[in-house]
Amino acid sequence: MSASKLEILSRGREHMGVVVSLADFQWTQGEVLDAEPLVADPRFSLYCLDHGSQRAIFTASPADVDPLDAPFMYQAQFDHAEYLVALPYPEFLRLAEQMPAPRNLLCLHNIGRCGSTVLCRALNEIDGVLSFSEPDALTNFIGQVALPEAEPGRLLGACVAWLCRPVIIGANQHSVIKFRNQAAGSMKRYVDALPQASHLFMYRNVIDWLASFHRLRVNRGDTPMRYSRQQIIEQQAAYYQCDAEVFEELAPPDIRSWLNLEGRALGWLYMLGRYLELRERGADIKAIRYEDLQADRDAALKSALDLMGLPGSALSDARRAFESDAQAGTKLARDEGRGNTIRLPEEMGAMVGRILSEQRVIDRADFVLPGTIGLE
Repeated sequence: MSASKLEILSRGREHMGVVVSLADFQWTQGEVLDAEPLVADPRFSLYCLDHGSQRAIFTASPADVDPLDAPFMYQAQFDHAEYLVALPYPEFLRLAEQMPAPRNLLCLHNIGRCGSTVLCRALNEIDGVLSFSEPDALTNFIGQVALPEAEPGRLLGACVAWLCRPVIIGANQHSVIKFRNQAAGSMKRYVDALPQASHLFMYRNVIDWLASFHRLRVNRGDTPMRYSRQQIIEQQAAYYQCDAEVFEELAPPDIRSWLNLEGRALGWLYMLGRYLELRERGADIKAIRYEDLQADRDAALKSALDLMGLPGSALSDARRAFESDAQAGTKLARDEGRGNTIRLPEEMGAMVGRILSEQRVIDRADFVLPGTIGLE
C-alpha cells in the first residue's frame, strides 16, 4: 500500500495549546509515494493521526531542522514542515511491526507547568538517552476520541515504534517520551498499551500551579472572565475530552460563579485522580513533585536516573539543562530568565481552598500522591 504526498498551501492553528490535527494545514493532494523509504529517512516524523481518513500524518522537515531539538516537538513540526505524507493505517501498522520495540522507555506524564520540560531536557543531556518532548500524535488518543478499527493499544504501540525507530534513536539505549498535559487524563490508556515502559507522573502544588498560568495571563494582558458552573464543567470536559459527569462530581454545586483559572483547579483534581486510580488498580507508576525538584535538584534527578537504570555519574550531564530556560523561544518562557514572581490573587486562592474542602480524597493544595519518589 502506498503513501500520499500532501503539498502544504497554508498553515494555521488557533493557539499552541490545541492538540494537533491534519486541519492545521490547508493542503492539496500530491504524488503517490513508496511507504518503505519513510522508515529509514529521519526527515519524516509522526505528526498526528487522522482517524477520519484512517491515516497517519508525517511532516517532512528540512535537513537542517531536527524537531527533537525544540522545547515542543509538535510546534517545531508545524513551523518547519515542507510537506506532509499520509500513510494508511494498515501500512502504518505493518511497517511498525517490523521495527524493534523501543528498549528502556520512560513515559513522562505530567500536569503541565510543573518542570516536566526541563526534566525531559535534563535526561536528554545524558549520553545514551534521547528525549521526545510532546510528540502530539500520542495526544490523539485522549478522552472519548472515536478510535479506528485497529485495536487502540496496537495503534498506540505503532506510534511509539515510529517515533523511536532505529534511524531516529541511533545508538541511544534509552528513550524518554514527555506527554502533553491533556494526556494525563487518559494515563490508563498509555500505561495499558505500554506495559514494557517505566511510567512517571510529575505534579505540583495547585496554588503554585495556578499562579504559573496566572503569570501567562497577566503577561498577555487578559481580562479575567466569569462563567457559570455549567460552562466551567463543559470547558474542562472539552479540554480533557472526557465525560462532563467527571467534573460534575468535582465542582461543588453551591459555587455558581467561576473564573476560568479557578476552573483549572478541577483539571488538577482530575489529573491527580487518574493517577490515584492507576495506583489503586496496581499499576506500576511513580510520581515526582516539582517542589522536590526545586528543593533538592540532585536528589530528584538521581531518583529519575535510578528509575531508568542509569548510573549516578550521569548526574553531572543532567545538570546542564538547568543552565538555561527549557522553554526559551516559546510563549511559555520565563520572564527575563526569572522564575514566576506573580502570586495567585488571594481571592482565587480562597476559592481553590473552598473547592478542595469539599473533596473526599484530594483535599489539600499540597496533597502528596502515594508512590511519590523520595517520600515513600
